[in-house]
Amino acid sequence: MATKFKLKHLLIIFIFLGLAGLMGFKVYQTIKAKNEAAATPGGAAGGRGGPGGGRVQQVQTGFITSGKISEMVSLTGSLRPKQQVDVNSRIAGRITQINVDVGQVVKLGTLIATIEDDEIRQQIERSKASIAVVDASIAQREAELNNAKVELERRKQLVKDGVLSQQELDALEMRYHVAASQLELARAQRRQSEAELRELNIRQSQTRVYSPIAGVVARRLLDLGAMAGANTPIVNIVSITPMVILANASEQDISRIKKGAQVNVTIDSLPGQKFTGRVMRISPLLDPQTRNGQVEIEIPNTNGALKGEMFARVELNLGSERETLLLPRDALVYRGDKPGVYTIEAEKAKFLEVETGLAQVDKIEVLGGLKLGDKVITQGVNLVKEGDLVSERGPGGPGGGQNGGRQGGGSNQQQAQGGQQSQPDGQPQSGQGQQGQQGQQGQQGQRGQRPGQ
Repeated sequence: MATKFKLKHLLIIFIFLGLAGLMGFKVYQTIKAKNEAAATPGGAAGGRGGPGGGRVQQVQTGFITSGKISEMVSLTGSLRPKQQVDVNSRIAGRITQINVDVGQVVKLGTLIATIEDDEIRQQIERSKASIAVVDASIAQREAELNNAKVELERRKQLVKDGVLSQQELDALEMRYHVAASQLELARAQRRQSEAELRELNIRQSQTRVYSPIAGVVARRLLDLGAMAGANTPIVNIVSITPMVILANASEQDISRIKKGAQVNVTIDSLPGQKFTGRVMRISPLLDPQTRNGQVEIEIPNTNGALKGEMFARVELNLGSERETLLLPRDALVYRGDKPGVYTIEAEKAKFLEVETGLAQVDKIEVLGGLKLGDKVITQGVNLVKEGDLVSERGPGGPGGGQNGGRQGGGSNQQQAQGGQQSQPDGQPQSGQGQQGQQGQQGQQGQRGQRPGQ
């Protein structure tokens, strides 16, 4: 009897614990559902998406405006020095002096390096001694020639007087001509020695290497004591004022680019800075493979901020301008290869195909599919799909934007469905949820925004 009583009490206790656990689980699920609903953007308005309550996408919108658009050509390329020279040694020898280093500014004619010239100096001394020997030989030949000339004149008179035969006179004339020839040979030898000396002087001058341009030392290729061969580069010097961009333009664009046209240049590694350049040269030949032509653009580099091989983007105005409809660039999306935008219809996203034209930095020309004043989704456009519930948020915060109270959960209709109301001054009453606050922020965030503003 006692055993049955104990089993009955244990059974009652287990049933009570089971019911208590079930009730606790139900309470936990209810609280969790309420917290999730409160954390969902759009508040109670999320329940309007269907029986299960779809999530409302927060977006920002823009308008189709009217404005002028210029036909632009965008080119890219790397910055290059206008001049770049490898300074070479023209003779072989050991480097005894280097006067410059990387980054040093040099002028035209600056002494870059010196090559040893001991051997050349010895050759110059030998050449000078050879010239001195030739000079002595010339003096001897001149004396012999003068002696032969005097003897010849004296013998000619003896022949006239009949004292000396004609045969002896002919021998004297031959001796005179030989002396004259030897004198000319000595003089020729002197000229040869002088030429050799000049050549040696030139070679000696080539042991001193000078800069052929004004610029900056970009690389030093040899060090002090290294052996420099003939035509071996010692340093590389570049002229960075101005800099040059070699850009490839398409066959359609290059025919409309004019020499001297002004361009705007931006450098990826120098954000926020803009540079101005000019088209200086246009290649008359196109690449047969790509059908592109090369355009050379010069950019002033007075402060030295531009460096070689920086990546540059060039915007060139072709000079044509017209009035047209303009679409915010952020609003353009693609379905496959079809461009389009998302508009808002009955608080839902709707995709519209558009025909686009020229593009600017933040605007795209609209040729068809939209009209002036149409509202399109800009920020958040990549997150929405056809038929998604959307609400606008303005710059002031979530739920903002024009008509933010209507589409962001702040309209009277949605507030009534959520059991929430707003006071006339825009402050929520006690118990008002996140949805009403977002709607009021939207009304304040987009107040005064109209198409074309």
